[in-house]
Amino acid sequence: MLLGSGAWLDVVDEGGARRAIPLGDAVQTLGRARDNTVTFPRSEGVSRYHAEILFNDGEYLLVDKGSSGGTFVNDQQVHEHILSEGDTIQLGRAPAPILTFRGEATRVQTAISTDAADDPMTVMRAEDTRFLNPALLAQVTKQGAEADRALAGRMQALYQITSALLSVSSTDELCTRLLDLIFEAMPGDRGAILLRRAKNGDVTQRASKCRTASDGASFVPSRTVTGRVLGENVAVLSMDAALDDRFSDGKSLMMQAVRSVICAPLSSQNNVWGVCYLDCTMARKGFEHDDLEFLLAVCRQAGMALENLHLLEEQRKTFESMIRTLAFSIDARDEITAGHSSRVAKYSQAIARYMGLPPEECRLIWYAGLLHDYGKIGTREAILCKPGKLTDEEYEHIKEHPGHTYKILSKINFSDDMADLPRIAASHHERPDGKGYPFGWKGDEIPLGGRIIAVADFFDALTVKRHYREPMPLKEVVGLMEQGRDTQFDGRVLDAFLEYFRKEYVPLQKRRSEKKSAQFSDGDETATGPASAKPRARSPA
Repeated sequence: MLLGSGAWLDVVDEGGARRAIPLGDAVQTLGRARDNTVTFPRSEGVSRYHAEILFNDGEYLLVDKGSSGGTFVNDQQVHEHILSEGDTIQLGRAPAPILTFRGEATRVQTAISTDAADDPMTVMRAEDTRFLNPALLAQVTKQGAEADRALAGRMQALYQITSALLSVSSTDELCTRLLDLIFEAMPGDRGAILLRRAKNGDVTQRASKCRTASDGASFVPSRTVTGRVLGENVAVLSMDAALDDRFSDGKSLMMQAVRSVICAPLSSQNNVWGVCYLDCTMARKGFEHDDLEFLLAVCRQAGMALENLHLLEEQRKTFESMIRTLAFSIDARDEITAGHSSRVAKYSQAIARYMGLPPEECRLIWYAGLLHDYGKIGTREAILCKPGKLTDEEYEHIKEHPGHTYKILSKINFSDDMADLPRIAASHHERPDGKGYPFGWKGDEIPLGGRIIAVADFFDALTVKRHYREPMPLKEVVGLMEQGRDTQFDGRVLDAFLEYFRKEYVPLQKRRSEKKSAQFSDGDETATGPASAKPRARSPA
């Protein structure tokens, strides 16, 4: 390139590409941000607003703008320096761009790399955004009141988004909420959240959003863009995607009339959980460098929220597997009653659901249902599996199991939301009239979960084969439960159970019977075994 008379900079980037920058009389700003007059968008060691060159009284003055990596002239760090012919300028620590000051009137043929000067793609890492790097944030005070106001607005938006993400309780809710918040704070016609699957690493689209119905037609995020963001853990911005061959996916972006693309990783300190992808159509304003910096900061917060949800889910799975193992260890003692704990837990959770209890309370009651008989680990096997009527002494012995359940479970350090589990599990033989055991509680003294499990336990105990009897007909069991309304069983709980029984349990039994080609009628509604079988005199304890 031929340059006329006047000073210029000979610039060599880290990759060896060269370009010549005429200086003239205007202020020249140097940095990684796109709004500098001399930009280094892919130089990680260069600050966003690194330095500037001023023309004053016939001399060029180099001024460092508070960069994090420093400005060096002839290997010496400087804050201000009057440039002389041949001075070598280095922005940040090596490897870094090298600039050579040329002050003589010269005609020079120089090879310029348009890839470095006009690259339509900007790449940014988390540590390069002012929102996550205090050293970069301090530079803003030198950019004037307008920059301060713009940054303050973005900081406030980032705080509000982070606060909103902390309140979500599931991955799907987080993905949907994140897109809604980003669309409020940034331009963009279409957006999608893609997450990696933990086991095989496959990427699935978990949420998408479009500003208009027409925007959503055949919306397919660029696989090239999302693949690079996932693979390299960097955010990318293509200001003119249609002209960027690397991100065209053949011709898909041009066919979709995409003007610009922005994509950031949903990453924490150690993991990349997915990506947030946005694009703008030709009809709208495209993304800018500041949008990339803001989106990257938002997605880092979302990535940490995703990691917290993942850790909570792993804790839940570990806790649940422990509870299931404890329940199985009781059921394994007697193959006749195997499955009793899981059925009682299922019925209890259904009753809680029909009572309109919140999901977290239904979950607690389900766990307590699984462990309600754990105290039977201390019951003598000869009594537990006895095929005939129990003696008074044997009956008193088996009645001890709820107390054992409470003592054993109370030794476990449950989380705050599970702290009431021992009381609930141990109270399934208490009665509203105070005639239950082991504590003799009455009415509302009995935890609601215990009153629920009492109904579920009684129903399963009488409708499934035991050592001492065949299952009872369903009508007869329901009749006994009605007889115990408000004395043996809480009336509200019983109503919820009967609603579940009519709407879910009976239809399920009919479907199972139809599969076995058995006739199901009102006169013979047994879960298993003959309808005419009568129970022997023994408590369902």
